[in-house]
Amino acid sequence: MDSTSQPHWSSLPSDLLFNIANILDARIDLLSLRAVCNPWRSSLPLPPKAPLLKLPFPIDPNNPNLNSNRHGHFALIESFSYSLEPINRDPKRTWLIKIQESESGNVILKDPLARYPLARYPLAGLDRLPKVLNLLDYRVKEISKGYYVEFVEQGRAPYPSIFVNEMKSCISIKQVAVSSSFDKIGDDGFVVLVIYNGGKLALWRMGDEKWSTVNDILEGHVYDSVAYSNGMFFAIAVNGLTISIDPSKASFEIMEVAPAKPRSGFGHGDTFKYLVKWFSDLFLIEKYHEDLFYWSESDDEDDYHIKFKIYKMNDEECDWVEMDGLKDVVLFLGDACSFFVWAKDYAWWKGNCICFLDYLFMGSGSDGPGSEAGIFDFEDGISRRLSKFSSCSKLFWPPPSWLKHYS
Repeated sequence: MDSTSQPHWSSLPSDLLFNIANILDARIDLLSLRAVCNPWRSSLPLPPKAPLLKLPFPIDPNNPNLNSNRHGHFALIESFSYSLEPINRDPKRTWLIKIQESESGNVILKDPLARYPLARYPLAGLDRLPKVLNLLDYRVKEISKGYYVEFVEQGRAPYPSIFVNEMKSCISIKQVAVSSSFDKIGDDGFVVLVIYNGGKLALWRMGDEKWSTVNDILEGHVYDSVAYSNGMFFAIAVNGLTISIDPSKASFEIMEVAPAKPRSGFGHGDTFKYLVKWFSDLFLIEKYHEDLFYWSESDDEDDYHIKFKIYKMNDEECDWVEMDGLKDVVLFLGDACSFFVWAKDYAWWKGNCICFLDYLFMGSGSDGPGSEAGIFDFEDGISRRLSKFSSCSKLFWPPPSWLKHYS
């Protein structure tokens, strides 16, 4: 073959092709590999879809708020966040999407920072989006994988006489972490950790018929966030106490990782903690509101007194070490789906900032993803609406014009 000629990818030896496929973890990468040419599509099987895993209900059968006539199960659902940009059109306009695949194979588009579908925005013009995307026309990169646990009713729902309390303590699950991906779901070590009933912890191992509640080192802690990192579960309480749980132990060995610490913010009532893994490191993000009664004449009406602190786990010292900021990194802090990205991968984003959801941004008049989001800048310590930064908000909505060209 002439050194200047184009390679004939279809003639790649099958054993080499399978070796390449075996080292690709992301399902979207396998789909893109199959899309290169017809011979590859014929040789490589479709990657398996994530099964809808059924988890036992209820978690606590002795909960006084549980309606004995309510029946069903919890479903563990996997979602993926992708960055999407065209190959032959304006590469500076990237679109961030989150999708969830149903059992029937239909793809559900969701808000990148929240767990609800885009159908929540009736005026967003979803009917203008293409029904099919050709992966050869786009650069598609998997950014993050998230998990949700939803209650699935079976039979006729009972009369909701105490449904509000039942929803809070029996049916609603705040956050979930899993010990491995669905690709390894057959492993005996597959474990799910959830926060339920206002901050309690429960574990479920593959094959168990019921949940195992976690007995605290000290009883009565209310947990804010959970994560899985380097073979261990981590959970952090609202007072900053951090524990680790070893899922490989039959008794789920629990250890204190970091002690409790004073909380920030006015009255400490609006303080929230998030655990986020990036590569092999575990980070703690503390979000709090400053004194709500403080307001100076110099304050801009678009500035919000929402502050953040970020810490990195020091394994040797067994404690959190506060960081000055994020430097060249952006953190997207979402509802059960948070992730870091390099700012250089999105040329119009500045680093050293956090993009996050907050109830203070509701009712902004926008009808689409990102309308309830803000940006906190570590450089000046100020939070502003995402909509004030048009180049940044376009990452979420509206869909780029090049996407409509393919509809």
